[in-house]
Amino acid sequence: MRICFIVSDLSNTRIGGISRVATEIGSNFVKQGHEVIAYVLCRKGHDCPPCHRGIKIRYIEAFSTLNPDYPIVGFSRRVFRKFCLDAQNEHFDLLQSFNLNAIAYPTHRQYLKKHGIAFVVSSFETILMDVKAKATEFRSLRSLKTILQIIYETYLALVHERRYLRMADLVVTEDENTQVALQKMGIYKEKIRLIPSGVDVERAERVAIPKLDIKIGSAGPVIGYIGRVDPRKGVQYLIAAMKMVRVKYPEAILFLAGGSRHGYDVTTRELIKKLGLTDCVRLLGYIKGDIMPYYKLADVIAIPSLSEGIPLTLGEAMAAQVPVVITRLPGVVPFIRPSDLVFWSDIADPRSLSEAIIAALNDSEKKDRLSRALQFIQGYTWRAVAERYLEVYHEAVKIQATLA
Repeated sequence: MRICFIVSDLSNTRIGGISRVATEIGSNFVKQGHEVIAYVLCRKGHDCPPCHRGIKIRYIEAFSTLNPDYPIVGFSRRVFRKFCLDAQNEHFDLLQSFNLNAIAYPTHRQYLKKHGIAFVVSSFETILMDVKAKATEFRSLRSLKTILQIIYETYLALVHERRYLRMADLVVTEDENTQVALQKMGIYKEKIRLIPSGVDVERAERVAIPKLDIKIGSAGPVIGYIGRVDPRKGVQYLIAAMKMVRVKYPEAILFLAGGSRHGYDVTTRELIKKLGLTDCVRLLGYIKGDIMPYYKLADVIAIPSLSEGIPLTLGEAMAAQVPVVITRLPGVVPFIRPSDLVFWSDIADPRSLSEAIIAALNDSEKKDRLSRALQFIQGYTWRAVAERYLEVYHEAVKIQATLA
């Protein structure tokens, strides 16, 4: 099968949910003998290799935009134009778009159907779910930029999202909460396929601890956060929770491993200083290369997100056999079975976060809990996820063939 991805980045340039999913399933497709081509954005300051882990890359040159970090509409329009030009001379079986990268699909839908190219969209979270999270974010960190983002994303949701989702042959999501949200938007349940993201369990188990002095003279324990550092991820509540954790554990350390955007790194430093936590919070910044070893630095991994599907960090922490504290995200709650594999916190609640962190640090059943969590996550390897995606792709190709 000849498969094309539309995704702004692969995980050679960034470590993030969508880019990671595309990279992992794409490389697994290549191992199985399929050809995978990814249309990605050539970002300034990043290398632009022609191939990554067997995935052939075709770049969209950087362009001027009001949102250079993620130029959604402009990128999507340029990709679809380029793809349709390429399709005049090449055969493609299927086009897979991730989240908002599908915005330009309705304009080019007839062309794809004419050429018998199936179209699948992965929607890991609806736009209005993100808008709701940004509204919560705004209450804790008032910003004109956040208000503008809310207005813009509401526009995208009302004008674009429902349209391209309804037109797709099939829609993939990773959690039951988003599945319900898609159905409320009018997407037929029969069109939606549920595929949670995967984990490289073997690599998580064998990685070595980075040679990095996180404690810097402190006895610990160490609480770790791995991911993008921004308000939507609930980082501000985690930092506030550290104030209360330090009452029980005066030498506790928090590290934040991940890049930031829109200047939020400055806001984060100001919050840390304001709360008097400068001596116990380590900002590691954007991590180049393999993020997996950083789990081994932590006694507890905290996932304080306000809204998202099933975070990749959840499965990776389980595979690395590190206790997890996570907010009660609607998509995660039904996913974790049994529920005591992790420690739960209320969303946007520093006190609840601190209590969950302390409970994880005091866990008398840690060894058994980690063993059960590892057994649970072994059912979600990237190879298994890729095989489920291939089943969806074959189904979409058959649907397209019946319409020809």
